[in-house]
Amino acid sequence: MSKQVSLNVSDISCNHCVMTIKRELAPVEGVEAVDVDLDAKQVELTVQDDAALERAKALLDEIGYPATETS
Repeated sequence: MSKQVSLNVSDISCNHCVMTIKRELAPVEGVEAVDVDLDAKQVELTVQDDAALERAKALLDEIGYPATETS
């Protein structure tokens, strides 16, 4: 069952960041949808499971956009 997760990504600063994040996360196994809110500095993910979420968070960290889950 899919779930939606909001991630805070404080290093999002421009539309290039938005496009990079979308491009990099789209092919991650288990990630079904990616939406990036530049103003709120948040990434909204729809993921199949916790493993997909962890893969997405690890990739964000690897490409220079460390993320923390919103509470």
